[in-house]
Amino acid sequence: MALVLIQIARALVMNSLWFAFGYTNNLTLFHLFNGLSLIIVGTILLLCFKPSLKDLGLDWDDIGLRNRILYLLGSIFLIFMALTPYILTADPEMLVIGVVFGIITPILEEMLFRGYIWGKFDKKSEKSENNGVITGITVTLLFGICHLGYVDVFLIHPLKVGNLTILLLSKLAIGLVLGLLVGYARLKTGKTYLSIILHG
Repeated sequence: MALVLIQIARALVMNSLWFAFGYTNNLTLFHLFNGLSLIIVGTILLLCFKPSLKDLGLDWDDIGLRNRILYLLGSIFLIFMALTPYILTADPEMLVIGVVFGIITPILEEMLFRGYIWGKFDKKSEKSENNGVITGITVTLLFGICHLGYVDVFLIHPLKVGNLTILLLSKLAIGLVLGLLVGYARLKTGKTYLSIILHG
């Protein structure tokens, strides 16, 4: 239920921004508002729930120097990959798309799913022998299903792209496959850093 409310809040912010600025065919503005809606809702969630870095799987206390360096290099690579299309084309839309979908979305989605929600499920299933696997599968299913909540983005997209059913099914499938990959990373490392890098 909480994920539904989060998606509704994100959709309300996205649609409010989009319609407040006149619903144009400007794709750069559309993607910018999509990113802003994620930042606004993510910030509200962080302020309301006040999770610790440990709650989000982001604590550094038990990470060795080698892994810290690898996470830092992975983050630099992620930023480089997100900005490369803009560097090559000097197209502002490529910059917005790279930042929104290569940096902002992975950070916020992974903090929510492989961080906060993972931690909550992991604590509840501590007594189980396979608690990490059960948590991983549960969070992956929630992650995939949550991607159906982006239906509003497809409905108001300036290009009116494709068949909505096919788009939603592909979002679900991609969410499940990606969720398995980043969930495995979270399971093996015990942290959210690699999940963020792989998601980006």
